[in-house]
Amino acid sequence: MDKQILAIFVQEAGKIATGLLSLRTPKLKEEPRKTAEPKPEPEPVIAQVSVEASPERTEEEQIQTGVACLPCTNSHLLTCRGLLDEAHRMSHDGLTPDGMERVDQCLGEIAAAERIDLAPANIVELPKGEQDIAHYAARELRNIRHDLEGLTSPIVLEQAAAKVTEVQKRISREFFNYRLAKMSPEEKGELRQKIQDKLKEDGDVLE
Repeated sequence: MDKQILAIFVQEAGKIATGLLSLRTPKLKEEPRKTAEPKPEPEPVIAQVSVEASPERTEEEQIQTGVACLPCTNSHLLTCRGLLDEAHRMSHDGLTPDGMERVDQCLGEIAAAERIDLAPANIVELPKGEQDIAHYAARELRNIRHDLEGLTSPIVLEQAAAKVTEVQKRISREFFNYRLAKMSPEEKGELRQKIQDKLKEDGDVLE
């Protein structure tokens, strides 16, 4: 599992899913996974087209190979949260050069998310549930960027910082819930073990 995806599960497990993830998952006999029926060989002219670009992928394949990266978007927002919190602390008596430097850094994080992770060509590769989250993220990041680009006072900065926190928490929570709902009992058991191992590394234990 990608480290950024695992980070979201660890984060959310500590906030809203400790009880769920601490349930013992019965150890089931492993059964071979069902494989999709073989697809016809592509014509030579499209031999270089990747599987990810195929419009015929199942939702499970989309979940595994989605191009738009909600965990990456979440990481950009976490960084932006910290930067705007610092900027706000520096700007109680008015906007300061150091505070504005952090605002600019936050704008860089937002731009990276908008141009790469939430680009329309990437969002369409996601399953419907993740598309909805991505569309919400793209819309809210655009609004936050406009507010920060026209920043004129500490009050607007404070509002933008609060909005970034709200959006980041919602993306993390909804992505967690969506992925968890799609997991098999075996995958949930594996996830629980990975979360326990990660929490132990960080000095916490999920009972």
